[in-house]
Amino acid sequence: MTSKRNISASNEAAFAEAYVKLVIFTRLDFSSGVKRYHTEIGPKTATHPIHGSESYEGIGTFGGINGAVKESTSGAPIGLTIGLSGLDSALINTAFTDDYFRREAEVMIGLEDANGDLIDDPEILFSGFMDKIDIAMQKGSASMSLQLESRGTNLLSSSDLRVTDEDLQAESTADLLFEYVYSVMDMVLKWGGKVTSYGGGGTRNDPNTKIHLK
Repeated sequence: MTSKRNISASNEAAFAEAYVKLVIFTRLDFSSGVKRYHTEIGPKTATHPIHGSESYEGIGTFGGINGAVKESTSGAPIGLTIGLSGLDSALINTAFTDDYFRREAEVMIGLEDANGDLIDDPEILFSGFMDKIDIAMQKGSASMSLQLESRGTNLLSSSDLRVTDEDLQAESTADLLFEYVYSVMDMVLKWGGKVTSYGGGGTRNDPNTKIHLK
């Protein structure tokens, strides 16, 4: 958490105006293609800070954030739930058949003036992954609740990588940093006039140690 948001000067100044309207943008990276929506009517072009200018489909009041947007000073990752209702069958089929688990998902907020124009590029409110979709079917339409998880959950996942030459070679065949790790384990060399052999485990006072002086 920082003392000041990374928000453009135009968007920051807009909050002091007599009229400003909040628009929510969502960008969901399904395996069949990216789906983009906003909470106004009709198509709207907005500039993403990474992907550039993109077109977002308007779904009006059928879209929004379910519950509060929370932050934490403890470092614990906090997710977000977005709701989409009045959906056509195309998106429902995508939710049923596409791979979406832990794929990219972002929520942005934009500010509109009295003419319905964006004052500046939208600001990213949440960036994480899609986690779980709940779908409720009605006659002729459906609603969907999509749970998003924070990128902070990556810090809770352990890595299967080991400090070995094999794992390093799998990452980069040109990196030879651990090439001699195994040979060092049984190395015998001259140290201060005495032959010293180095192995793993134990201490000098431990009779079972593999580190000893001869």
